[in-house]
Amino acid sequence: MSTENGFNLRERTTLIVGPFSTTVQSLMMGLTQLGSDCVLLDFDNASSQRFCNQLNDAREINSKFGRAISIKSPMKTENDIKDAVGSAAHSFGAVDLFIDAQTYNKPNRYKIGDPLSYLDEEIQVNFKSSVMITHAVLNFLKNRKRGRILYLLNEIYPDPILAAARGALVPFAQALAKQVAEHNITVNVLKLGLTEEFILAQFPEAKSIKEAVEKMKEKEPHLRITEPDKVTNTITYLVSQYGAAVNGQVISLS
Repeated sequence: MSTENGFNLRERTTLIVGPFSTTVQSLMMGLTQLGSDCVLLDFDNASSQRFCNQLNDAREINSKFGRAISIKSPMKTENDIKDAVGSAAHSFGAVDLFIDAQTYNKPNRYKIGDPLSYLDEEIQVNFKSSVMITHAVLNFLKNRKRGRILYLLNEIYPDPILAAARGALVPFAQALAKQVAEHNITVNVLKLGLTEEFILAQFPEAKSIKEAVEKMKEKEPHLRITEPDKVTNTITYLVSQYGAAVNGQVISLS
C-alpha cells in the first residue's frame, strides 16, 4: 500500500482486539504500512507477537512504517480491560483508532434440548468485553477530540447465541455514534461476508480451505469469499481522514 496523495495514518495508534486471524494479519500489515502504530489485544499472543516482530523488522527497512506489539489479556473484568487499554496507550503514547475484530470462527454449538452452558461466555466475549473496551478507549479519544471506532461482524451467524450477542453491537454502535459525534469520533459497523476462518469453522474436518469451500458450495452455490485485502482496504478508508463523514453506519462487505 502506498502512502502517496496524503493517504496515511502516521502518528495514529490503532488498538485492535483479536483473535489473530488472517483478516487481522492483513489489517495490521496494511495499517502499519500506512504509518499507524498497532497494538493487538489477544487472549493468547504467542503467534501474534512473532508476527509483530516481523512487522517491526519491516520498519527497519522503511522508517515510514508503523510499529506493532501484541498484549496478552483475558479481557474479562473491568480491571483487565483498564490495564490492557492503559498498556496499549502507554506503548505508543495514545489510542486514536479502535477496531474490534472479533469475527466468527467457531462451529454452531446450539442444539435444541442441550444446556446453554456457553451462553455467559459468548455474551462476555462477543458483547460485554467489546462494550467495556470501548468505554475505556473513549476516554483517550475524547481527550484528543478525534477518533474512530469500528466493529467487525459477520453477515451470517449459524449459532443464534452468537448472532444475538454480537448483533447487539449494532444498536449500541448506532446510539453511541450520535453521542460521541460532537467529539469528532465516529462509530461504525462493518459486516463481513464469508472469510476463510468462518468457512473452516463450519467444516473442521476439512483438510484444507479448498475442501471446506467445496463442501460449503454444495449448500451455497453462489458462495463468495471476502478476501482479507478487501477488508483491509475498506477499513483503512473508514479510519482515515477520508472516513470522517461516515458515522453510525452498518456497512456490508461481500
